[in-house]
Amino acid sequence: MIVDAHAHIFPPLGGASGFSTEAEHRLYLELYIATHPQPTRRLADHRQSYSGVLGDGSYESPAAFAGSDFRVGPYGRFEWATEGQHYYRQFLPPSLQRMEAPADFLLQEMAYAGVDIVVLQNARLYGRLNECFADACRAHPGKFIPLADVDESRADNPAEIARLERAVRGQGMRGLYYATRGHFADSYRRSFEDPAFDGFWDAVRRLRIPVFWEIIGVPVPTARTYLDQIDRLNRWADRYPDIRCVLTHGIDVEFLRTDLPEPLQELLRREQFLIELLYPISQGRLDDYPYRTVHPAMQRLYRLVGGNRLIWGSDMPNVQRHCTYRQSLTYLQGYCHFIGSTDMAAILGGNLQELFDV
Repeated sequence: MIVDAHAHIFPPLGGASGFSTEAEHRLYLELYIATHPQPTRRLADHRQSYSGVLGDGSYESPAAFAGSDFRVGPYGRFEWATEGQHYYRQFLPPSLQRMEAPADFLLQEMAYAGVDIVVLQNARLYGRLNECFADACRAHPGKFIPLADVDESRADNPAEIARLERAVRGQGMRGLYYATRGHFADSYRRSFEDPAFDGFWDAVRRLRIPVFWEIIGVPVPTARTYLDQIDRLNRWADRYPDIRCVLTHGIDVEFLRTDLPEPLQELLRREQFLIELLYPISQGRLDDYPYRTVHPAMQRLYRLVGGNRLIWGSDMPNVQRHCTYRQSLTYLQGYCHFIGSTDMAAILGGNLQELFDV
């Protein structure tokens, strides 16, 4: 059985997508697009540009995007205007003409790629999607493992804890998707390991669900700010060693090509964490299929944690800006011969079957 740890379905991105308003959703879209490494291009001629900055560059609070002329374009583009010029980032593949990914679309891609089940990650740029995921699971039982959304900055609020409990017990969510940049809404006044959130994490423990962590350096993504977040995650894990976790997007190749920083070494020693292998989406701008330049880094990660703590993810449909869905699987399945067959079976599905008792 092939289980994809990282895929998305979502309604048209120009709408509210589960947020209270379109404007609130658009704010998170701006944050994700502004801090993403995809190059900025001029809309007039599609040439790469270094002058079309989105927001004020600080990204410390929602005020960073005050007065921004940001919009969801067609064909995978997110667009904005600066000083009379129009710019965009090609975040989604150009083939995504209507900027939506319904469940039936993903199911057909799964059938063609040979994927049996996918984990639906609830990343904030796509919306707040508990209802969307619940509908998809009712329509297609056994094909999706949905993760719950949470308002990270308000997770100490009893109403938010109750919403999580309803998502798990009433809507069938099987885990929690937690983005550290969700604290952007509160200007990063607090972080996830703040004792104020102990009640929330106690609820996660009671629900016996895994946490899928989206870790990025905040407010501006750099190696230093990323490692600060990993250090915080280690402190959190000291207090909650019994909560199973997944590090989404895995470990950046550049960290694995040098002396691995101590916060990452410490995290990789923690048995409660599974690590995603998700390299086509991160390396596709720099290398071509089958991404052989990544093999030394992958071999090192494999030696460090073993096959029982790695899981394959695609980031579908986002990954299609670099390769097909099937190629996002076969770069690993067909070319990483340094991984034994038993471990490969675990990475491609067995470890997630165990995590979710599938």
